[in-house]
Amino acid sequence: MAYRLFEGKKHAALYLKYRVSPSDHLIQQVLGFLEKQKGRPFELAVDVGCGSGQGTLLLAKHFASVVGTDVSPAQLELALQHAQQANITYRECVAEELPFADSSVDLVTAMTAFHWFDRPRFLQEAHRVLKPRGCLALLSYTMDIELSYRDCCAHTLNQVSQEFYAALKPYRNPHLGPSSIDLYRAAYESIPYPDKEWSVCG
Repeated sequence: MAYRLFEGKKHAALYLKYRVSPSDHLIQQVLGFLEKQKGRPFELAVDVGCGSGQGTLLLAKHFASVVGTDVSPAQLELALQHAQQANITYRECVAEELPFADSSVDLVTAMTAFHWFDRPRFLQEAHRVLKPRGCLALLSYTMDIELSYRDCCAHTLNQVSQEFYAALKPYRNPHLGPSSIDLYRAAYESIPYPDKEWSVCG
């Protein structure tokens, strides 16, 4: 079964404020792969486990229509408040039961969310809704990321980050296992598509 977290209104507000969003560079990598597979135009993208919609917004300028889905009404309420683009809509649903027809979606994304899903069921569902040559993008970050910020000492910044994550590690949900990168690597290796890419962005 999928894990239901981040659902309360207070938690959703904190999620909107502090959640790490994918970089534009990473989104461009995903779009480049999609264009290579099926070409343009890009019609429909579905951002699964969209939370408060940060990733959904990043896709909007590239697709005719973008739908963010999440299990949490509180997250979707915040997402709706920040969706200025007319081509964005949101749907409340679980990741393993997407309200889309077979072979109807160009791109399915899960941005820092896939690890909470019933992973085999979600992968089957994503495969069902994707068009031929459509793409699935599973994006996340790990606790050993290297940080940098202008006019800031990278060594000190990364030392603070390592101490922070070391303090949190005892509270890590057992569902995630010891390493996020191992979890995503296992999912990548389990996907039988002939064309796939593994990318680590700095």
